[in-house]
Amino acid sequence: MAKRRTNKTGYLVFLILVGTGVYSYFHSQEVYSGIMKTYYEKVRGLPVEEQVRRAEELYAKNEHEKLEIYLKDLLMAYPDNHDLIRLQGLNLIKLGQRSKGAESILSLSDDEAIPEKLIEETVQSLYEQRQYRDILRVFSHRSPGRKSNLLFYYGAALFESGEYAKASDYIRKAIIEGRTDYETYHYAGKALLRKGETRASLRYLERAREMNEEDTHVARSLADAYRKLGRYDDAAKVLRRIK
Repeated sequence: MAKRRTNKTGYLVFLILVGTGVYSYFHSQEVYSGIMKTYYEKVRGLPVEEQVRRAEELYAKNEHEKLEIYLKDLLMAYPDNHDLIRLQGLNLIKLGQRSKGAESILSLSDDEAIPEKLIEETVQSLYEQRQYRDILRVFSHRSPGRKSNLLFYYGAALFESGEYAKASDYIRKAIIEGRTDYETYHYAGKALLRKGETRASLRYLERAREMNEEDTHVARSLADAYRKLGRYDDAAKVLRRIK
């Protein structure tokens, strides 16, 4: 009987908190946040650490739609909690909302240590969205280290921003560290070509062409390099193969 009375009391407290919260929300988000914290921590008896743990479990189980709803309420109570903001960003990326997810993660302090895996997922999303300035922002206070993918994304962003010398260095480091797809070789060749190191660019452009003969952008880059070296027949031969 006492347990039932406690449950009813908790429910009444919750209704009062929500009613007050709805009113307060339009006057002060800070007040509303405080009310929601009280509900979670006092009424439900869940400290923020426990709620973060539950959110992490939902993410680990790939229950992304459920997590989206769960985080929406939590972030009303804890709008400045960085663990929840990180999870929200990662979850949005998993839900296909990559740009919003990246923005959420990048809203954290530039000086804050962000897990490497999270940085890589964020930067990959930005690269796919062609948000090169945001990639440069990510690395303005952080080093890509020796991670091949991070080196490539940073180098590609530098290239697209016109910093060809720096781009060339980072993209070639990415190859040394193990990223050896045709796209990376193409960027390495293009960067050297823009630097005026045409002969050096051939090694990378020819390798990219060997790996993907269907890519017309690679073909045109290689043909451009051949023309600059006076190899007009080779340039024409490459261009004739473009479908």
